[in-house]
Amino acid sequence: MNIDKFLVIAGVPGVHKLITTRSNGLLIEDRKEGRTRFIATRQNQITPLGTVSIYVDTDEGTIPLADVFQKMLDAQATTPVVSLDASSAELRAYFSTILPEHDHDRVHIADIKKCIKWFLFMQEKGIFDEVKNAEAAEETPAEPPTAEAKPEDTTPETL
Repeated sequence: MNIDKFLVIAGVPGVHKLITTRSNGLLIEDRKEGRTRFIATRQNQITPLGTVSIYVDTDEGTIPLADVFQKMLDAQATTPVVSLDASSAELRAYFSTILPEHDHDRVHIADIKKCIKWFLFMQEKGIFDEVKNAEAAEETPAEPPTAEAKPEDTTPETL
């Protein structure tokens, strides 16, 4: 799952899609308000979701957030996502079911809540379907161009 074009901006609720960059900021698609807007990079802390990882107790040390989201999507039928209002114990139990190897010391309840909040927002706004469709479109090979009959060039070639 490629979530590199999706951003989280401090002070601006929701997950946003990067449209383009400018020298002084970013043009984003605000999924919460349904409009395109400009965000100044000097005034806002911007985090691409593709750069976020969760600490795990394995040799790798971290797992990308996209992989965690994929695990949450895969387990959703058997293990529904807990509410953000759930107790700390319920949040930790859910996350331990989804990602049993997560580092219990370095992954705090606030991190789990943030992960679940982003997941629910992205699911509600259809972002996961959009990512899946974009990946399917990239995998489908484009049809080779058809060779059109060109008239032969009869001009003599000069050396």
